[in-house]
Amino acid sequence: MHRHSRPTGASRPILARVMLPLVVAAGIGTVAAASPRAEAQITFSRTARADPASQETIAEFPVGESGGLEPRKGTAWKVHYARGLHKGLYITGAWYRRNLEEDWIKILGEVRVAELFVPYHHSSYIRYFDLTGFSFPMAQVREEDAGATGMLLPPFPGDSYPTVVREVRDRGVVWKDYAHGVRRGRELVIWGALEAGNYMYLMSYGFHDDGAVSLRLGSTGQNLPGHRGEAHMHNTHWRIDMDLIDGRRNSAMVMRHVEDPAGPGAEDLEEPFNRGFEGGIDWDPREFTMVRIASDRKNGRGDTIAYDLHPLRMGSSRHKEEFTRHDFWVTRAHPERPLENIFSNLPNMVKDEETIELADIVLWATSSAHHEPRDEDGKPGSGPKFWPGDDAWEGSALVMWSGYDLRPRNLFDRTPFYPYTPGPQVAAGAGGTPAATDEPRRSSARSSGPEAVPADERPR
Repeated sequence: MHRHSRPTGASRPILARVMLPLVVAAGIGTVAAASPRAEAQITFSRTARADPASQETIAEFPVGESGGLEPRKGTAWKVHYARGLHKGLYITGAWYRRNLEEDWIKILGEVRVAELFVPYHHSSYIRYFDLTGFSFPMAQVREEDAGATGMLLPPFPGDSYPTVVREVRDRGVVWKDYAHGVRRGRELVIWGALEAGNYMYLMSYGFHDDGAVSLRLGSTGQNLPGHRGEAHMHNTHWRIDMDLIDGRRNSAMVMRHVEDPAGPGAEDLEEPFNRGFEGGIDWDPREFTMVRIASDRKNGRGDTIAYDLHPLRMGSSRHKEEFTRHDFWVTRAHPERPLENIFSNLPNMVKDEETIELADIVLWATSSAHHEPRDEDGKPGSGPKFWPGDDAWEGSALVMWSGYDLRPRNLFDRTPFYPYTPGPQVAAGAGGTPAATDEPRRSSARSSGPEAVPADERPR
């Protein structure tokens, strides 16, 4: 079974990709033959290649851009990004400033797509691992990709063309009240496209002015030749290494909302993820399941600084593969292990059941887009034929998005960008230590790297 790309120009070669039920074992995979009945198999070994060096982009969000009377001068993000084989576009670090006069706070370590798993519903032998199973490249981006307000970021070292777009977008109303009117938000977005045979996968990372982060995967392109009308899943498996403030002392928690069917009451529960050990859990729409990554730091009001992972989803995708049996997994970070970064190896990674409290941990999460083909995806017989038996398909499936939002909890002591009446500073924080505050702080030396917030200090 072959999966073909559609040429976009006369000189572009046709790409093919074979069906790949990946079997991970000591870095070796197995590719099934094209026919489901064929007994022959092809083995491959993956050759390690160094990714190009990370690049940096910085965006500041001055208060004046959105109006208001807030005395602080704005916020900022500093983002390191890279592209790699079997990774696509990914984040290698992100730091945030709650005030343009303060030091950087570490928010993210490495965040990326760990796998793109595409199983078909009726042709059960078609199960693509679009990220790790093939050596698909990042697509070239052009001025029309960037739009009126975006820009093309410079090519990575060794690349002959740009593959990443940078945009600063309006993200709509973030608060509105009677006293002070309204404030609109802004976000820095960097995105690129993985050219996966007949599909394009848009990998997008958004960094909001209020400290939130959005992770999005968009599926677009042409439906599978020979299976144009067959429904399938686009499962995006994310690997999220938060490294919040001091990434060596993060904990994973689960938030559940439980309704009382016998009465009007309800309760919101916070409990350790999988009892505080490595493992996987399921998303329950009735409980609004949410995973929280908490640091060991507190803000000026004595509340724990954390980030909540909010799913943007309609359902959960379950398949015969064991790594699809849960929606969320948490593991200890073990970069020295050769298979540590492979999503399909998760069931083996959690067998040790190491503690995930006050540790360097990694959150794995799945977002799925169910593609039920429709006429808007395209039309056969209207385009040129490029090979014998080609159905002359013309058109492209409109983008189907899935993903998550990472929203800060207690990172600020109060509503960001709100024009508060000037008042006294918050007193000492918990335990008599200096309070973390989002008020302006001047420093004679401004740090620009990951050590901007020492481990023995509270974030300012």
